[in-house]
Amino acid sequence: MDYIHEIIRRYFNNRYSKTLETKIQHWLCEDEQVEAKDEELFHCWNEVKANVGNWEMKDSWNRIACRLNFRKTRMIWSKYGYAAVSFLFCILVASVWFWRTGEAVSTQIIATGKGEFKTISLPDGSTVYLSSSSEIIYPKEFNDTVRCVDLKGEAWFDVIHIQNKPFIVKSGCLKTIVIGTVFNVKDYQEDGRATAYLRTGAIEIVPAESPQKYVLHPGEYFAYDKETREVHVSVGDPPYLSFRHFTLEEIKNTLEKKFNVSIELDGTSNEKYTLEFDSATTVWEVLKTLCVLDGNLSWEMADDEMIIIHVKTNAR
Repeated sequence: MDYIHEIIRRYFNNRYSKTLETKIQHWLCEDEQVEAKDEELFHCWNEVKANVGNWEMKDSWNRIACRLNFRKTRMIWSKYGYAAVSFLFCILVASVWFWRTGEAVSTQIIATGKGEFKTISLPDGSTVYLSSSSEIIYPKEFNDTVRCVDLKGEAWFDVIHIQNKPFIVKSGCLKTIVIGTVFNVKDYQEDGRATAYLRTGAIEIVPAESPQKYVLHPGEYFAYDKETREVHVSVGDPPYLSFRHFTLEEIKNTLEKKFNVSIELDGTSNEKYTLEFDSATTVWEVLKTLCVLDGNLSWEMADDEMIIIHVKTNAR
């Protein structure tokens, strides 16, 4: 099958356009003439491997070859350059192998915009209530040992209990381990702290870069300061809107997500604010409170419905 040899040889010498490269990758993964393609790929494998100069790297290549079920054979020194070929070849061979063995894991990505909320049913029957400006990533099918999702932003989880199959939520600064419960995790990248609240069941929280674990009981509220790495656990419902040592920029980001408004800061301030508001609070009440507490602040509504917060130049 000389033409197969020529197609693959030209592929590794970068002699095809991007469009044609994609077609060749699909062709390599088709079931037609599999043995001939595998033989040529195996030949290329040995040519690439022969250019490896140290024994540790050779040992790594051998372990990869063993996993891919390549036969052992004599190394062939090749004219092809290792630096130009090896990385592309590893990706190509792994892609072919995963495609044929069916071991590739597909994921689902759900995101919300500002002021948007979504209800999501996970593969295990658990439910996620995704808050605004948030994103969740999860596999289309959970494996047999663990259920793991990645969260950016905020979400409520109603998790179905499955024996010996824990549910894990990974966010920017927290890892929350669940057995079966209803809870909330809030961890926006731009916020100064990450929080979690447990309504029913039990959860275990591990802050980033910390060996300590915190077990929450129903009704407990967990707050983690990203700057100081301090942890605060309290009892009671989480505040509807809470700022704990927040900068003006962090308050602006929170208000924009919570009330679906646009805010512009006119000036800068090094002040940090600690405030809490109940569920009846409006964005206007938050702005008025800020301006009463800090005389250096004032706000106005611009013609284009943009809220502008002014900071006096002598603000600390």
